[in-house]
Amino acid sequence: MIVPAAGLELRDVVAGYGGQSILHGVSLKVAAGETLVVVGPNGSGKSTLMKTVVGLIRPMSGAVQLGGADVSALDAPARAARGLAYVPQEANVFRNMTVLENLQVGHEFVTSPKGAPFAEQLAAVLDLFPEIRTKLRTSAGHLSGGQRQMVAMAAALMPKPSVLALDEPSAGLSPRNAELLFEIIGRVAASGVTMLIVEQNTRLGLGAADHGVVLVGGHVRLAAPAAAVLADPEIHRLYLGGA
Repeated sequence: MIVPAAGLELRDVVAGYGGQSILHGVSLKVAAGETLVVVGPNGSGKSTLMKTVVGLIRPMSGAVQLGGADVSALDAPARAARGLAYVPQEANVFRNMTVLENLQVGHEFVTSPKGAPFAEQLAAVLDLFPEIRTKLRTSAGHLSGGQRQMVAMAAALMPKPSVLALDEPSAGLSPRNAELLFEIIGRVAASGVTMLIVEQNTRLGLGAADHGVVLVGGHVRLAAPAAAVLADPEIHRLYLGGA
């Protein structure tokens, strides 16, 4: 499922709630077709960062750019229509609907200029997620946590987005299921989708990324190739809870 990738960039973004800033001049850049993972301690502003990227909150200042265009003033549906897909940490599937119905909703919800007929896109997505191929008629509420995450990601990919944003995809999963999920994330990245991931599991997250950002107290403490962030013992000691 090769799609025309688009880059994503934040420039000096200040954002927060009720006039209180949580992000303080955050800048980061994900090149088209690459994967960037944001890590950091609890309370560092990762959730606020994700909400700002996808349009759930708007920056107080600075800019969010998608494919070179400023989308800072656009809400979440408008950004989705521009090719930005989002999988939240929770409430990311319709549990009373079958897997197939969830994928149909994903395909129909966003009108995309790159869209493909449902059957064609379903085949492409199931090639990326063969684990759910036999579950199409199963209610999403009867799946395991790992399977629901796969369905959520698969549904988000149905409109052929250019950028996929994942918020804590391994949260609540067993170590084995988390590893399987990140193997699948690797498949998605290889398909050409630009990816921004906020993740608590630094080993899995950075291991699947091209670049890493360490966010601390609403500031970028380090932006470097993912392997360099993963290998830096001082960064782990100070911000990521040890090696």
